Amino acid sequence: MIICAPDMNVEIASRFGVEPCILVTPGMRVASRWSMKILADIGLSGAKHGVDVAMYVAYVRSVKPTWAVVPDRFADFRATLTQWFRYSPSISRYVAPIFVAQVFYRYRYLDVVIDLLRLGLIERVALPLRAHHDVTCSARPRLCAERAERALRILCGAARHIHLLGPALRTLRSLRYVLKQCERHDSVVSIDTSAYRMAANNELKRRLGGRWMPRDSKEAAVMLETWLRQALL
Repeated sequence: MIICAPDMNVEIASRFGVEPCILVTPGMRVASRWSMKILADIGLSGAKHGVDVAMYVAYVRSVKPTWAVVPDRFADFRATLTQWFRYSPSISRYVAPIFVAQVFYRYRYLDVVIDLLRLGLIERVALPLRAHHDVTCSARPRLCAERAERALRILCGAARHIHLLGPALRTLRSLRYVLKQCERHDSVVSIDTSAYRMAANNELKRRLGGRWMPRDSKEAAVMLETWLRQALL
């Protein structure tokens, strides 16, 4: 499994037996010392409020990530599909594009995704797992896990690459088994997270001197390790 996070490094990844990947968003600098895979994304805010696509494409061209999420529209499958056909040709000139399957838990939209995969119009699919049109996944982790599992059992093996966008900790725990099945069916599996930057428990908060947020990259790395440990990867 590939884990993408802003503070990921090779040492942390090796402790948990995962492949490291750096998560970047527009404006974030990419250090030349990074020798890991890189995922570029517009973030949940960008999906909700829109982004300057020309600037995003320029950022992708400059950073040269391994993959880039094609700008999507939160909770709007049709608009996201329109944007895919409009912007993926520009992004695919530089990196491998990822299609965000908004509202994937409605079968009529998941059927369209399967058709796109069969036609070779998409190869990489991302499932949004921070928020859906009707719930936030941190508040309803089991519901989001159930929705994702139903979709994954259909997408495993059909998609070359399956990515989970910002899954809540408890949601990810529930999906461990089906994600391993996806890998057995030769789908690359990756997730991204920045949720660990909020202390995952009171013990970690105490270690941070009563703070919920990290002051520097060292503290952020400790918080990422704690998050991965609680994810039981």
